[in-house]
Amino acid sequence: MVPHSAPRSEGTLGRLRTRHSHDSFYVARPDSDADRGSPLRPVDLFPALVASPGSCFRWDRSAEGRFRVLQAFYRTTDVSLTSSRSFSARWGLGLMGSVSQGLVRFLYSLLIGRFVGVAALGTANAAISVALLLSLLWPTSAGQGATRYVAQMRGAGRPDQAQAVANYLGSRMLASSALLILGSVGICLWTLHTDLGTALSAGLLLLGYSVWSFARGVQYGAGQIARAALWDVASSAFSILALVLVLFLGWNAVLLVPLALSYGIYGLVCWPRRAAVAVDRSLVSDMNRFVAYGVLGTLSSTGLLQLSMISAHMIGSQVDAGMYAAALSLATPATMLARTLSQILFPAMAEAGGRGDNNSIRRQTDLVTRGLVVTMIPVFGALSLASPLILNILYGGQYGPAQKLLPLLLIAVMFTTLPVACVNRLNSMGIAGARFVSATAAGGLILSAALWVLLSPTLGVTGIAVGYLVSTMLTASLAMWKCWRLDGQRWAGLTLRSLLGMTVLVLGILVTQASSVPMWTGPLYSCGFALIWSVICYKDIKALRLVRRKRP
Repeated sequence: MVPHSAPRSEGTLGRLRTRHSHDSFYVARPDSDADRGSPLRPVDLFPALVASPGSCFRWDRSAEGRFRVLQAFYRTTDVSLTSSRSFSARWGLGLMGSVSQGLVRFLYSLLIGRFVGVAALGTANAAISVALLLSLLWPTSAGQGATRYVAQMRGAGRPDQAQAVANYLGSRMLASSALLILGSVGICLWTLHTDLGTALSAGLLLLGYSVWSFARGVQYGAGQIARAALWDVASSAFSILALVLVLFLGWNAVLLVPLALSYGIYGLVCWPRRAAVAVDRSLVSDMNRFVAYGVLGTLSSTGLLQLSMISAHMIGSQVDAGMYAAALSLATPATMLARTLSQILFPAMAEAGGRGDNNSIRRQTDLVTRGLVVTMIPVFGALSLASPLILNILYGGQYGPAQKLLPLLLIAVMFTTLPVACVNRLNSMGIAGARFVSATAAGGLILSAALWVLLSPTLGVTGIAVGYLVSTMLTASLAMWKCWRLDGQRWAGLTLRSLLGMTVLVLGILVTQASSVPMWTGPLYSCGFALIWSVICYKDIKALRLVRRKRP
């Protein structure tokens, strides 16, 4: 029997007694003689599985045993539930979910590029970029707002308001999505000149992605990383299996529908449950301003990536757009490491802000920034040096022109990962920090657009990649400089080591891009760069390992 009693469940759960503790779910027999007289069948456990998703169930070591069950997938999200998992465990679970989502986007491009063609890949990725770009106009930022304010209310000891905040932001998100769907369909039809099926699929994708990003933001704000990760994996598997079926049947007009459905199912199942109280009106104005600044910031940063794909489709031919899409599909998956870290770090910082613990925020910013510099530069550097061979293996020889694009996009995407901790640190400050992040990102967007206009007439889609690279370098540097001054961080040595490493990397890329160099030498250059980088950052690596050992 479970040592702690709990209310009897209703309906089909009448034969079970449950207790919630962090992310655990315990099942034992009720005290009634009638219930004791019948065996506990699997069919009796199924309602318990669907009643409270998040963890596993286990046997109690007492007489009848205790189960810790894999809690059900489909139940609305209660943000008052907590988790006792460590930061590293949450990051690991979040990484599992992000890996699955990143793998879906990569496999989507790979399967379409391999089995449908270069032109179809360019069109599909451009339509995806339209949907994801328009989702940044409010829905995605509403999810970020939910992460921040749900975590902040929990940190302030107000779980009822955390649920009310999720409800308020969710209703606003749905209203904005309804309007944006029309814009997505219209842009695909009249700007990208896609067929009607692709345009309608893009509208459906916008809706699905919007509810997914919001529901996931709520879960991360509540620290329910295990449940989010499980649903990420499940929905990702569904998406790829459905795409294989669509490709087998030759339904090229609905290539985006499997992806849209996987996002939508996740959002519907994990939607936040209805709050018992109304949202505190004193929070509404602050939330709306935060989301508004978030719109500007994400549209100018994350949206810049999607806008570059759309611009490549408009400036170049369908084949050029396909080459850009192939390179982009290989450049973006590595960001899942930093993206997951951001999703875990931001609510942790918001909760610390709710407690007024500024020292904790400063330490987290320093530790994570050093960790990102030490890990991301060798990861993206190694991929850049081996990029010709990687592209040839995955996409085939017909994608040879994309070899010059891939290193540029890899380095550009790397610069979007390095300031993750700094951006989260600034956003955790509230409106003032969000305003700086948004203004910096907007400046980067304007710079990119200007460079695209100047460079694309002579360089084509390569000019798009160069403009994106320059913009990300500038915005990343400004965000890190701001945190450097704000918290008095000691990053002078780290900056010099990073510049030295980047110089070595650029020289290596110039060598590997030479036509006379065999593709198979790329991995050798990658290993050599990793070795040089480990020597340059030996002290940082050693310090990070010591910190990890001290963590509980």
